Amino acid sequence: MLDIIHEEYGDIPQIGASVDGMIYPEDMRTDGSALVLCKDDDARMSVKGVNGKGVMKSAEKLAKMIKCRNGSIVLHFPLVRVPSVLKSAEFFAKGYYYSKLCKGKTIEKQKEYSGKFADYCDKENIFYLPPTILDIFAKHTNYKVPIIGVNAMHTHMRLNSPSIFCNFKDIGGGIAALVIEKQGINTIYDDIFPEKGNTIEETRNIVRDEFTIIKKFKANHEKNILISLDGIAPVEAVENLIYAAEKKKEELLGKLESGDYKLYIPYELLFFNKKTNGVFLLGIGAYYPFEMFPFFVDVSDYSDNVALVYEIIEDKFEAFISSLNNLKCDDRFAFFFLDVGVATAFGEKVFEYKDRVKQLLGENYFGILSCAPSAYIPSELQTRNYLSESGKNIFFSSAGTNACLKI
Repeated sequence: MLDIIHEEYGDIPQIGASVDGMIYPEDMRTDGSALVLCKDDDARMSVKGVNGKGVMKSAEKLAKMIKCRNGSIVLHFPLVRVPSVLKSAEFFAKGYYYSKLCKGKTIEKQKEYSGKFADYCDKENIFYLPPTILDIFAKHTNYKVPIIGVNAMHTHMRLNSPSIFCNFKDIGGGIAALVIEKQGINTIYDDIFPEKGNTIEETRNIVRDEFTIIKKFKANHEKNILISLDGIAPVEAVENLIYAAEKKKEELLGKLESGDYKLYIPYELLFFNKKTNGVFLLGIGAYYPFEMFPFFVDVSDYSDNVALVYEIIEDKFEAFISSLNNLKCDDRFAFFFLDVGVATAFGEKVFEYKDRVKQLLGENYFGILSCAPSAYIPSELQTRNYLSESGKNIFFSSAGTNACLKI
């Protein structure tokens, strides 16, 4: 398909990804493919991509290639890249090996082994850490340019997915950057949560009103690896509270091949950031046939005091598209990004977004449904104190975020 499109439009920059859904004036779909052709005589657009060994090395390499003084950048990268059968088996074996090494060891040794597993995951391009990647690109643009992260991952995961497209090539688990240089681009980020507090204790009080706290834990973690909760393997620690049936490695691989590996879990672990006073939400379930729990955020700056929570979102249907409410309805093109979790949260009601978005944006827009987007937003462009701040002016949570560009 990319080859056919390339023959027709090969002289223009192209970016894309395999995602779970799309919204456009004529329809809202969770299947098929979309080709969006954009023209703007006042803008300079370019696309570059890298697919190298090591996520952070690739991000650094691509960031050095990017030049943008006025405008915005839209990054496409997997949140989790599921590799081939062979590489998936190797990943499971590594996880089992390092989990076994941690048994009975001191916390310092456990952190050492978990750090090595985290380094392996980075080297093999398995977990992409949005806050860390965004900070790399923000640094190379002098922290002056807003950046949106399209975090691609399917609700039903399959082997060798998701795919990132760059200039009519499938670069697999690479990183691609769309650079739009133009004065006056409106870049908006928002989340469904209340504002954070001025201190971590204030934030804890806010969280008590926002979430139902099931249980509090003392977490042991290193980089993006959760080692234990109250000294117990993470999934085991919560298995009496959420459904966590044990699965063998072969069963997991079988589900990946058939596309039946379902990710939605309504319970989440809540982490508190000691530097930003924000929080990060992590869905937890029996995804791995080993005890450690790797994921897609480096929680080194987060407190060891975490909580298993349940979030009531039935009254937040409008909040999931809140970034669109801050836009004027004019003829400028709107490119927006929604959390695909709305499909599971609201069922068929989610199709009401089709008419609601058209009411807000008119006829010139395109929206992507994928994992909750991430963003770097300079302080002067922020509209409130977002609870999902995971680094200085960097925002991400595994659920409940949305973003939009009005170009």
